[in-house]
Amino acid sequence: MASGKTNAGLSYGLMSGGAAILLTLVLYLGGAKMFVNPIAYLGLAIPIVFAVLGGIAHKKANGGYLEFSQALKTVFTVFVIGSFLSTAFSYLLLNVIDVPFRQALAQEMAQASEKMMEKFGVPQDQIDKSTADILNENSYTLSRQFLGFAGGTIVWFIISLIIAAIIKKKKPEFDNNSFTQ
Repeated sequence: MASGKTNAGLSYGLMSGGAAILLTLVLYLGGAKMFVNPIAYLGLAIPIVFAVLGGIAHKKANGGYLEFSQALKTVFTVFVIGSFLSTAFSYLLLNVIDVPFRQALAQEMAQASEKMMEKFGVPQDQIDKSTADILNENSYTLSRQFLGFAGGTIVWFIISLIIAAIIKKKKPEFDNNSFTQ
C-alpha cells in the first residue's frame, strides 16, 4: 500500500516539524537561557517519537506488516520533513524575526562554553578565543543551517535504519491455512 507510506511519512513529518517549532517557540518565550538549558534536548526526542509513530501507523495501514524498505522510507521521510521545517523556522526566527535574540543567544552560548572549558582545564587564551568566535560569528546563517540540516540528515538516516529494523514485519510468503485439508 504505497499511499500508506506516503501519507504516514508526510503526516507524521508535518506533525514532527510542528512539534519542533512549538518547542522552539516555548524556548524562545523562555529567553536565551532556555536554549542552553537541558530541556532543549527534548528537541532530539521529538523527531524520534514521531518517526516511530509514523512507522507504526504505516505498519497498521498495511495490515500489521511492513517490509524493511517501506519502514525505512516512512521513518526517514518523517525525519527529513520534520527537520527541514524546524531548521527553516529557526533560520527565520533568528535571522529575520528577532536578530537581537540571536545575539543574546550567542552571549548565553559563549558563557556556557566558557564554563565548560574551565571545568576541563582549557587554557584561558583558548577560552577567550573560543568565546570571541562565538560572539562574533553568526552560527545561524543559511549556509550553516543547511550544513547542520545535511549533517543531521545523515544521523537521522542511521537512526532510521535502527527504527526500521525494529518495526519491520515481513508478510509470510505462504498462507499456512492453504495446506490443511
